[in-house]
Amino acid sequence: MRKKILLPSLLGVAASFLSSLSAANWDTGACPQPHVGPAPCIETEINGNIYHFNGNGGHVDGWHGRPEAEGGGEFDFLGTDLDLECDVVTYGCNLTLSGEVKKCQDSTGAWRIGVKMSRADLSPGQFVCNFITMSGFPWYSKDSTITAHCPFEDNCDSFIPYDPNASTYIGNLGDISVDVSLVGNLVNAEHLHGVVFTPGIGANFSFSSPLYNCDEEEQDCSIDGVLTIDNATSLEIY
Repeated sequence: MRKKILLPSLLGVAASFLSSLSAANWDTGACPQPHVGPAPCIETEINGNIYHFNGNGGHVDGWHGRPEAEGGGEFDFLGTDLDLECDVVTYGCNLTLSGEVKKCQDSTGAWRIGVKMSRADLSPGQFVCNFITMSGFPWYSKDSTITAHCPFEDNCDSFIPYDPNASTYIGNLGDISVDVSLVGNLVNAEHLHGVVFTPGIGANFSFSSPLYNCDEEEQDCSIDGVLTIDNATSLEIY
């Protein structure tokens, strides 16, 4: 019988020269409306200031965290009542999941949206949270229609197809590992199915999935919860 690991409040420096360059290159102002052209436009509002990048020049295939004008860094996502269920014990922790977004063209020229989660910061809810580590970073999104769910990598052909009419984007997320030093390894290089990203004001990720290994075998843990952007007002995709 499963017990719960409860995380009631959940979900840096760019990995390469290109990503550090692109993070500085948000354009000021909103995405042009109405949206024109095949390329997505990604927009964020922070402290009442609006920025966007529209797929031209250095913006293509570059990871974007927060604009440098707003202090840079990554977008932070937090949530409440996130359940990590495993067949061990119950923990209550606070956690911040931080990441970046990119837009790119795959090998066919089609536009895709990529998400990269780079770190998780836990703070104690219960004392035992000091002994929990989430690892396997970076975690990447992947198009769930691709039959081979693994590997999870920085490959535009693997990212989620852009749809100018979409109100949500759904994909898989991995590779995720979780260790509890008092117990051992709970999750080892596994992934979630059907993670839903809802762009806009209060942009959020919704998790409701067992964890799977690369053979698509359901494992002993699952994650359920909603993680909302914390250090920006919005993150929008047009």
